Amino acid sequence: MSKSKKTTIDKKAQSYKDWLQNSVIRVGRVHFVLVMIYVAAIILYDAFGLITDDILLQRWIMASATLTVSAVLWYLARNRSSHSRFYVSLVWSFILLDIVFASFNVYTQRGMASRAVFLYAVPIIISSLLLSRAAIYMSATLAAAAYSLTAVWYYVANPSEGYRIELYGEVGFYSALFFVLATLLWDTIRSKNADSS
Repeated sequence: MSKSKKTTIDKKAQSYKDWLQNSVIRVGRVHFVLVMIYVAAIILYDAFGLITDDILLQRWIMASATLTVSAVLWYLARNRSSHSRFYVSLVWSFILLDIVFASFNVYTQRGMASRAVFLYAVPIIISSLLLSRAAIYMSATLAAAAYSLTAVWYYVANPSEGYRIELYGEVGFYSALFFVLATLLWDTIRSKNADSS
């Protein structure tokens, strides 16, 4: 391989690593905003007596845990690393954190009746930073699996809050939407890559 080709490959790898590092830092900042919005909602719900004391405590614990993990990941992203794999692992950490956060909120907001199902879109969107179809579809699969488990778990614990056919309809519908979102993200990334080449 000629020296000029090797230099071009090294510059591309370097620029991807730098871009990925900056993206992970921005994701960390967005998580700080997400936690602030979540805390504001907790305070409002508590002020108007819309949540019980045990749910209030659980949400404060989740807000604190999410803030702590986000701060650690953001701090690690600010440190320089010679490998892009380090930043890829931070992206996956954010994806898993967001899936746990979404699942907690779906469960505490009455399972299949929860409007928090929208939170599963966040990890799928974050996975698009990896510029990989496999990563995007893997995060959609993890989101669908977590949502299915959470909704069924809540239903089994509280069977009087809905019908089984409604449960399967909601789980199937939202799981399909996760894959629609993943497909749209991948098509957008692929068309951008085609335009830039």
